[in-house]
Amino acid sequence: MTTDTDRNAERADAIQKRLTELAQQHSQADISRKTEFSRNNVSRYVNGTRMPIEFAAALVEGLGVNPAWLLTGEGTPYLSDISGGTREMAGDLLALVEAMAAVNRMRLGSLTGKHHLGVLRELNEALSKYEGLRANLNKHSRAIFLKLIEDTRAALMKRDLNRAETLLQALGQVSRLTDDDHLRAQYEGVQSHFHHYAGDSEAALPHQRRSYLSFLVNHGRFDEWMLPEAHNFVSVLHACSRLHEARRCARAAFAMTDNSAPTLEVAAATLDLELGDLQRGLDSLRRQLPLVPADYAHNVEHSLARGQLLEGSMNIHQAVTFGGDTEAKWSRLASWATFSERKEDLRLVAELGIGRRKGLLDPENVLAVQVSCLREVLAEGGATAAQRLLVHIENTQQKGDAVSRLGEQVLATQLFRLGGQRKQALKHLEHAQELIDSLDPELTPRVEVRALHARNVLLLLDDAPKAEAHQRMRRQAEAFVKDYFDRGYHCLKPLAELLATP
Repeated sequence: MTTDTDRNAERADAIQKRLTELAQQHSQADISRKTEFSRNNVSRYVNGTRMPIEFAAALVEGLGVNPAWLLTGEGTPYLSDISGGTREMAGDLLALVEAMAAVNRMRLGSLTGKHHLGVLRELNEALSKYEGLRANLNKHSRAIFLKLIEDTRAALMKRDLNRAETLLQALGQVSRLTDDDHLRAQYEGVQSHFHHYAGDSEAALPHQRRSYLSFLVNHGRFDEWMLPEAHNFVSVLHACSRLHEARRCARAAFAMTDNSAPTLEVAAATLDLELGDLQRGLDSLRRQLPLVPADYAHNVEHSLARGQLLEGSMNIHQAVTFGGDTEAKWSRLASWATFSERKEDLRLVAELGIGRRKGLLDPENVLAVQVSCLREVLAEGGATAAQRLLVHIENTQQKGDAVSRLGEQVLATQLFRLGGQRKQALKHLEHAQELIDSLDPELTPRVEVRALHARNVLLLLDDAPKAEAHQRMRRQAEAFVKDYFDRGYHCLKPLAELLATP
């Protein structure tokens, strides 16, 4: 393990190497003349004696050396190669190091001696200088920080994650030089976007949470900066399956806008559909549809269509006509067709919604593969389709979160059940239940996943199973179906009728 001492030694060696580079470009006599250090001292520093900060300052002043390059290796070797604003910031950075070195040279013990008042004055002067330098660094770094944020956002818009990652590393360095809360909030936001686009919502969440909270604390009103931050926070929470928290945040943000941001209420209403408040969600979506911007209306239409599928008041032929083609729409409809297990629903999604074209569901997406496997097992039976899904998951899915793993087990259970492989189906059913039992209470799977798990339980376990674990699974499945059917989820009617059959 690398210790602080090791790292300090590595830094000292790196600085020594850069000093050697300078000595290859300038004679020691020239360095001595321009720094006003003796030739002997220059020779000692070049040959390995650790140079003092005063000599580093002299190299900056006498030879025009870039202090950032000398101390860290960042940037170009000479100040003449960089812009004026960056040069000033680099000079301030070196002066800041000098100020802190002056503080470091003081000893607490000296405060108890007879000259302690003089020491305190010296300390006060050094710290005052430090504060002034920090203010200068804030000022000089602001333009650089904003440009880096702008470039990172542009890279993310192009999905150029390699460039975005490089820019984020530079932002991380510059962020140490600023105390501006607004800039730091933006920095957290672009980090969140990076992880979100990289498919890691769990990594995105802490950054987006800090960004949003910073805006809440430091902004006096809910303005054009706050609205996208609120949306991003709700979206990341949703992607992390923190559905209850996402809905609370969406409704709270909507209230903070004096109910003037209908897109936030749409986000909350979409979550109502997931969390058992179907009628409230549908009513709210219908109210907000005429109020949202035209380029957002398709999102409302997608949610309305999905809600009416869950309600049983719309079929999939009608649902596909809503909102144009987007990957999110076809993901929802694929999830629905998977739950319905109807051949016609699956055919429609396979033919219209899965493909390589933009706006369609990628054929390698696990839901797209499930649609294909379901069509196979419904046509041919057997365990081949289930094995194909498991191989696909093993080969393409990274180690996912608990909710994703639950969804995969529920889908595998369904395929083995429909293929007549009851033993295998029970194995995956029990694994799915273990995941449900161990799930963080803050996490909630999609309603179709919970409904499909209930269907698997009711069709694989009879109404009086012998095993206690199976009895508990059966009770939970029955309770879910009765509760959600009573709440208006009439897509569960076949399962409700199954329960009503003596």
